[in-house]
Amino acid sequence: MIKEINQLWVQAGDKIDGEVIYTIGLSSQLQDEVGDISFASIADLGTIEADETLLNVEASKAAIEIPAPFSGTIIERHETAEETTSLLDSPDQASNWLVRMTASEANAFASL
Repeated sequence: MIKEINQLWVQAGDKIDGEVIYTIGLSSQLQDEVGDISFASIADLGTIEADETLLNVEASKAAIEIPAPFSGTIIERHETAEETTSLLDSPDQASNWLVRMTASEANAFASL
């Protein structure tokens, strides 16, 4: 199941050690609003709180900070997307994902 919030898509995935892994990426709405992305800085691995900066983006139409949709732990970053920012402009979710993370609260996804 995929949900959209704060111009991000969030997909609940498999469980690892009893914790659901969520993949988060850029919605098509956000891609349209900012234009071609020329710079991206994704939050580091580790703990992140809801509303802390998940992504800084500079693009042809805007430079914005995008907040994390919920608190949790980032376990994987799409580092290639920081180097090849055109991946973030892709409509393909396999290309435009940002992070994979767990949630601090079990109901975080349900409450999006």
